Amino acid sequence: MKRLMNEQSPPADPSRGLEIEVPPAVVASASRSQPLLRGLLAAGAGYCVNRNRFQRPPGGGLLLLYCIRGRGWCETDRRLHPICPGDLLVSPLDRPLRCGARGSALWTFYWVQAGGALVPDYTRALAASPGQPVRHPGQELQITRLFGEVLEALRGGSSFNRLLHASSALAHLLALLIAKQTERSPAESDTVRKVAEAIIHMSDHLQERLRVPGLARLAGLSPAYFGELFKAQTGCSPREYLQLLRMHRACQMLRETNWSVKEISARLGYHDPFHFSRRFKAFEGLSPTQYRQRG
Repeated sequence: MKRLMNEQSPPADPSRGLEIEVPPAVVASASRSQPLLRGLLAAGAGYCVNRNRFQRPPGGGLLLLYCIRGRGWCETDRRLHPICPGDLLVSPLDRPLRCGARGSALWTFYWVQAGGALVPDYTRALAASPGQPVRHPGQELQITRLFGEVLEALRGGSSFNRLLHASSALAHLLALLIAKQTERSPAESDTVRKVAEAIIHMSDHLQERLRVPGLARLAGLSPAYFGELFKAQTGCSPREYLQLLRMHRACQMLRETNWSVKEISARLGYHDPFHFSRRFKAFEGLSPTQYRQRG
């Protein structure tokens, strides 16, 4: 469900979700004429349930996506990142981004689009980057409440007071998220970094036969502890995540190259192209050939 700010409609059924985008002309006018909105402006917000794919809102600025339930993924700079409950995706809206649900369970999340002159400063304070766009503030009611407050304020219309209310709630939300980031202990940050480095290694060696003991050695951890940390941060085992990485890379290759299914399967470490095709169909719902034909 989607509607623009200048439309009047009854409240949405929360089970279906709600998305509101402030018209670009309103955003541009408010940024020019309202000094209190020049630094930070809430340009859109949403509550989404059961989306196979998430289409980012148009325009510039910053996208914040906060996972409430279920599991998702995002792909940016040709790298795949898991999104689990309590995770926050921080992505500049001028960069390529694909997002979607992971598995058959409902994926529920809030999103907010932020604009304004201070957006680059907020992004740096959140310590987000194209290589590591997912932060881990954890599941907290106050974070959920502030996302909801931004959305509720924007539902009321595009008046200055409504935009100021939404943008003030957004500033409070960002302050809370920055505090969560800076309060993270060095030990927590180190374990997040080690799992992220393992994922990068997996992404760069998809054609190889990767095993948990080898990945654990790279991280300087025991296999049991590494597996425990990996599942806590990604919601799946290293083996399951490797499968996810391979299927997403297969989608890229089918879209962007003319390689045969046999060649793609070999490049992803599958010696039997029929086994690869069965795996791909179980993941995507289409055979590799059907996926390519669909475009």
